Amino acid sequence: MKRRDIEGLRALAVGVVVLYHAHFFALRGGFVGVDVFFVLSGFLITSLLASEFAANKRISLRQFYARRARRLLPASTLVIVATVIAGRIWLEPLRLRDLGQDAIASAGFFANITFANRGTDYLQSTLPPSALQHFWSLAVEEQFYVVWPALLALLLWRSRSFRTRAVVGISVLSIASFAVCIWQTNTTQQWAFFGLHARAWELGLGALLALAWNNVNSIATWLRAVVGWLGLVAVIASCFLFNEKVLFPGYAVLLPVIGTLCVLIAGDDNRYGPQILLRFEALQFIGARSYSLYLWHWPALIIGEAAYGHTLNATERILLLGIAFCGACLSYAYVENPVRHSAKLQLKPMFALTMGGGLIAVSLAAGIVLKSNSASLASDVVAEAPVAMQTTTTQVSAVTTVAPPVETTTTIPLPPPVVVSPAIPLEAVEQGVLAQEVPSNLEPSLRAAVGDKPVIYDNGCHVSVGPSTPKKCEYGAKRSPFTVALFGDSHAAQWFPTIQMTARQQGWRFLPFTKSGCPPIDLITWNMLSSNTYPQCRPWRKNVIEMMIAEKVQVVFISSSVKLMAVNTRNPFLPEQVVEGQTELLTQLKAAGITPILITDTPYPGDNLPICLSRNIKNVPKCTYDREKGYRVERIQAIIDAGAKNEVQVLDISNWLCGATKCPAIVGNILVNRDGDHITTKYAQWLQPLFDAAVSPYVNYVRQRTSVS
Repeated sequence: MKRRDIEGLRALAVGVVVLYHAHFFALRGGFVGVDVFFVLSGFLITSLLASEFAANKRISLRQFYARRARRLLPASTLVIVATVIAGRIWLEPLRLRDLGQDAIASAGFFANITFANRGTDYLQSTLPPSALQHFWSLAVEEQFYVVWPALLALLLWRSRSFRTRAVVGISVLSIASFAVCIWQTNTTQQWAFFGLHARAWELGLGALLALAWNNVNSIATWLRAVVGWLGLVAVIASCFLFNEKVLFPGYAVLLPVIGTLCVLIAGDDNRYGPQILLRFEALQFIGARSYSLYLWHWPALIIGEAAYGHTLNATERILLLGIAFCGACLSYAYVENPVRHSAKLQLKPMFALTMGGGLIAVSLAAGIVLKSNSASLASDVVAEAPVAMQTTTTQVSAVTTVAPPVETTTTIPLPPPVVVSPAIPLEAVEQGVLAQEVPSNLEPSLRAAVGDKPVIYDNGCHVSVGPSTPKKCEYGAKRSPFTVALFGDSHAAQWFPTIQMTARQQGWRFLPFTKSGCPPIDLITWNMLSSNTYPQCRPWRKNVIEMMIAEKVQVVFISSSVKLMAVNTRNPFLPEQVVEGQTELLTQLKAAGITPILITDTPYPGDNLPICLSRNIKNVPKCTYDREKGYRVERIQAIIDAGAKNEVQVLDISNWLCGATKCPAIVGNILVNRDGDHITTKYAQWLQPLFDAAVSPYVNYVRQRTSVS
């Protein structure tokens, strides 16, 4: 018999998820709807399996998987195929290959693993989200369905007390899963969020409630009603209370999970409990279609935005959600229900399993075809490599430096000016603004752009979101007594190829210390991946400084994104906050005998340039952008002011990436950006002669001064 309270909970869960994704009603914590679904799944599936075991003393795996195939695969296959077709029509060519891969992952029940692996890149890329990203939660449930019946059957097998062994086994597994969830939330958060191993305890608690239902149901009705109302308040409150300040999942997820359990405890026959609200016909209608609505809403929003060609306004979001709701109702009526209730498929499980295998094959084929046949991403024009750059630098600020007193008998040169930069934009950059077509010899190619990262991303030297301990990695002249370092976030890491080449030429030992999304200054940032605070930054900074002191670093290059968000405002830090934070850091480093050099940030195009170019192969000017848009003068000036205030050299790289009024996407045959804000490794290498000329005089001045002293 259908439980109306569960149907109402499904409506509530899918409703908050949809509204959260559509940015309505300030539901910053609407993602907890997924956790409600996890608890419900664990409860319902275990209730069915336990009842089957009680009646037959066995669990039929064939029957179970046949039921799951009838229930899940028809609608999911329809959505995957429809999304692939819609993506082929409206998405930018560069996104199609990834969409094809995501379709394969969704069809194969490993979408959560795919997105967890991708999660480390979210802080370093402006790549739009996948139209199938929401399949991660379905993958978690599907993986649960694969292992749970057999595991439960094993726990119940030859058990004298029927459920006792199962309760103990599930309890142990749930505790272990919860411990992993807490640990990974603070270390590798993307795996805590996407992984079955860290989410299994939510399903496990639902399973425990199912096994203990007879005991729970004997509790006084009024008490269960009170518990149920408290649970409903907890679930709803978490949707509004959770925001960027909450580390999720972690301990925070206990609120919606326990809240859902409490609502279930109230029962469906409790006339005083929250089912009074959950039984509303509108909620019952939505709850019955919650699965289809969940499947349709996300592709509608993502592909709809691509079709519109701009960020969606409220009216457009409402329209797209309306389309998704209609799609959900139609697929529920004509696909989901007819297949699920088919008498033939119910009586013959092998038919259902064969149908399921066929549907999986269809989804896989759709993904493979899209991945293999995405459009060509190059024109037939061939560009020459950019001309060699002039390597002179000039002072662009009236700032002067105070040279330390030196003995008159030494030959130490005077230090260069505090602020160095090309006096005018590079000629090759100005020529890049005039480019009309994507060259066929583009380096890196548009397809390769997303993976065009410095080697430190692959060998663990660039620290991802979770860890707070830097890794000691040596480059350049490893045996040199003179050591330089790189310190900052991914916007510092993008300069690794440049500094590595310079260190090798100049005979410097080079140590990179970079971490995703963590500025070197001591400011609490908002983690864009998880929409939470970023507690790993502070210990990481401390550890880096201690390691630089231990490794006798003499010069450190410092850079970071000027768009990193403050927790309290979710807006970029104010210039005065940057100056104050830099002053504190620079003072600390100088006191430790380390000479800092600040590097200003790279510009922000406002679009993912490889994706933009993929839809404008013959019209590259569409992907150039205004210099004033890419640079916020006050934010760059804050770095320069911090250098001036603390008598620290600043390298202003503005004219290396932008012309007088425009910033190019391509310079010669070199792609400037790998995404929406990071330069490619190729472009960083191309800039190396200019970088060498700008910083080496000052670094060698420090080197000579140090050796004399």
